[in-house]
Amino acid sequence: MPIIRGWEVSQDRIEMFTKMITTDPLGEPIITSKCVLDNENGLLIVGENGFSWKLKIGFKQMRGPAWRRYQFEKHKWVRWCDVSNVIPKRAGQVIVELKIRKGGALIYDKKGRYKVKRWKLTIRQNKGEDKTNFKARLSSFNSIMIDLFNKHRVQTDPPSSDSRQ
Repeated sequence: MPIIRGWEVSQDRIEMFTKMITTDPLGEPIITSKCVLDNENGLLIVGENGFSWKLKIGFKQMRGPAWRRYQFEKHKWVRWCDVSNVIPKRAGQVIVELKIRKGGALIYDKKGRYKVKRWKLTIRQNKGEDKTNFKARLSSFNSIMIDLFNKHRVQTDPPSSDSRQ
């Protein structure tokens, strides 16, 4: 399934999109969007195999002498099998509950349940995007995410995963 019409990557994100497609096993991308993960702006690509979010951070001034430190890019990749739930909050915003893994294996609490962390994903308007197109994307984002999660939901968790959370 190719990218859904209206969800194409914006011109200012093509380089980042290309890098994500070559590094994450997304399969055929379904939607792309500027997206806030919690409070950080980035790019979201959603596909049949999972979703990927990336934030590029540049140089940051450190305290003290004129030292500079390069912060690595934040790059998150999640397979659908590692998602325990997708909760709609409002148009264009979902809470994704992720099963926490360490070294590929699930982490369990003392009661034998897997540990979960929550990500708040909020899509943003792409550069130069028409407002009517953005409003249409807002209203369809939640259903796309929930439909993909339900389609790829697993009954038995795989023993390991290559998700990077």
